[in-house]
Amino acid sequence: MSQPEEHPAYKGELADLQRDFPGFRIWQEPMGDRIRLVAVRRKPGTSPHTLVTADLGELRSALANSKPTSGPS
Repeated sequence: MSQPEEHPAYKGELADLQRDFPGFRIWQEPMGDRIRLVAVRRKPGTSPHTLVTADLGELRSALANSKPTSGPS
């Protein structure tokens, strides 16, 4: 089975998401014949820690709702 090609729309959109949400490292991974999108926080204290989805809109929405968690200073 061959690797799925990078979805052309994802490349630009993921660059936009990375610029808009610098607190997360964002990339796409092939999973069988599909692509999944992954975002992982860069610094402790940000919630959520990890997001995995196949939907760009869902990823953007979840990142827009991300926030620092409260904890000891």
